[in-house]
Amino acid sequence: MKRREFCTSSLAALAVTGFSSRARAAVPDELPVLSRTGRKLLLTRAEVGELKAGLRGSLLLRGDQGYEQARHIWNGAFDRHPAAIVRCANASDVAHAVQFVATHDLLVAVRGGGHSLPGHSVCDDGVMIDLAPMKGVQADPASKVARVEPGVLLGAMDRAAQAHGMIVPAGTVSHTGVAGLTLGGGFGRLARRFGLSIDSLIGADVVTADGRLVRADSEENADLYWALRGGGGNFGVVISFEFRMHPLAWEPVGGDLVYPFAQARSVLDAVAGYSEGASDDLWLDPVLECDARGTRQLRLTLCHCGEAPGVARDLAAIRKFGKPTLDTTGARPYVTLQSEHDDDSPHGRGYYMTGGLVQSMSPALIANAIDCIQRPGAELAKISITQHGGAIARVPSQATAFANRGASHNVVVRAAWDDPADAESRKAWQKETWKGFAPLSQAIYANLNLGDADPRTLSAYGPNLPRLMELKARYDAKNLFHLNPNIKPHALPVTGPPSPMRP
Repeated sequence: MKRREFCTSSLAALAVTGFSSRARAAVPDELPVLSRTGRKLLLTRAEVGELKAGLRGSLLLRGDQGYEQARHIWNGAFDRHPAAIVRCANASDVAHAVQFVATHDLLVAVRGGGHSLPGHSVCDDGVMIDLAPMKGVQADPASKVARVEPGVLLGAMDRAAQAHGMIVPAGTVSHTGVAGLTLGGGFGRLARRFGLSIDSLIGADVVTADGRLVRADSEENADLYWALRGGGGNFGVVISFEFRMHPLAWEPVGGDLVYPFAQARSVLDAVAGYSEGASDDLWLDPVLECDARGTRQLRLTLCHCGEAPGVARDLAAIRKFGKPTLDTTGARPYVTLQSEHDDDSPHGRGYYMTGGLVQSMSPALIANAIDCIQRPGAELAKISITQHGGAIARVPSQATAFANRGASHNVVVRAAWDDPADAESRKAWQKETWKGFAPLSQAIYANLNLGDADPRTLSAYGPNLPRLMELKARYDAKNLFHLNPNIKPHALPVTGPPSPMRP
């Protein structure tokens, strides 16, 4: 299948039928909506009709069947109501929707898989461009290229690639969206071996802020291609990703070793020491966690994608770290490993999370983690100290927009709640806990952080920020796409528009 055929395939249009258009609220004479800058506007019936008429997919307003389902995202902390939801069936729908919101200067949120932790994929009283129906995925074993539409979740991409004994390195939870994860960088179980998701991204088709469809790769619009690899959703709406796939025809070894909380310090000390000289084939993710009843434990999740002798050597050493109450490690299909912890991050639960990149698992870091997980408000909380390094760190920091490649670990503090009444106490615990980690982290991972008001948000882009600001001015001078870890456009002379995508 050719790239252009894939981008406009009817597969995504068929997915739209899950939202029937038979039950509709009456279109009002005037539809209240917010502008990009927060002003209250009114769209006329004719203008709403113009938006609807240009779609192969559907337009949902409040009261329409499917609206309630479409407006909800993974993070239940956000209960927002867009004025309109554009359920895009293909690239033309996306271009039409972007042209409409740009012409009317409307507030716009872009939803891919809907897994945005900070809730950027939905907005109140603006327009949601919903890419979830665009679920086409094609893995070509001959070219070793996977072509993925923006509504695809990791599990679907994993299954398509593994059908040919290959993988695209991406994420650790199978219901995460490919689009958002990739644009922010894309850490996962195999990143130390194969790099970030963006390191396997070889091209993308993008609808820019003026509604044009352009190609971005190493030859066409190379500056945009550079910016997409770590710059988030700042530069347009990606309607197709092309990834280089990597062979993984064998079953990796993975699973959990669970330790009583009393062993947490000694095991974490052992993990810290072993991580320093670990092979790229090994990935370790120690997680201090507290269940709803207040029971604390340490879960060490691992994945090893190396050959048998290396696996045996590393597992033998790791099993000497302590005496686990549960050991589930063993060989199993990669797609199984990728979904084993899906239930730990269910849809609809409320989450509040911050992540920081650090240079080592220092004694101070470990001490703070152990102390904080014992405090009141930690119910359903997790503190993870995820191993980085390996192939991630061997890519030059200026080769992609993602700059912070030198970290040894990413510390993530996650609060969660099922009852909204617990939200404030859980968030208070998270914020207080993060105070102890903040001085130890040099930068953040933008995909994990809440709130653009945090002045450290831009640390995600490191020394690449000035170039990103220049490119933002070129591709989105009005900052139409600002519901993200936002890069403000820097006013510089525009050297010319991007070249249009070839037919």
